[in-house]
Amino acid sequence: MVGRARNVAWSVGALVLLLGGCDTLATDRTPERVKDGRAELGLAVTGHPTPGSLAATEHVLARLRARDAEGLARRAEQGGRTQRAAEDWVERWGDAAQHTATADFGPDGKAAASVAVRFSGAPAPMTLLLAPEDEDDPYNDRFVVVLGDDGAR
Repeated sequence: MVGRARNVAWSVGALVLLLGGCDTLATDRTPERVKDGRAELGLAVTGHPTPGSLAATEHVLARLRARDAEGLARRAEQGGRTQRAAEDWVERWGDAAQHTATADFGPDGKAAASVAVRFSGAPAPMTLLLAPEDEDDPYNDRFVVVLGDDGAR
């Protein structure tokens, strides 16, 4: 009787571990920062970014570092030349983005953000203008980058 109870207890324990472990084994718990390359950025920050403006800046830098114009275009304010502008930015800043950088967040606040990014070894800073992702709710702290002429220099 004791042996049978022990076998049942072992079986139930194994079943609990198996079923409980399914979610753990099936779910990728890798942090987004590691998946999208932001964890590898050598980035120092000055000024007062919001969590959303810092995340948007990190995404832009990770896409530039990966030379991923398509990914950069997805993080950008949509317009007529978004893909071409993203390609220009990758061409202009892709080499510089391989180095460490300092992002200086301007005092624009939550409704918009201006970020001067200085790459080590690059003569001029890259200026990012971040706009609210949802213009109807500018204070939701989610931003897109405005791809202007800065990338074409």
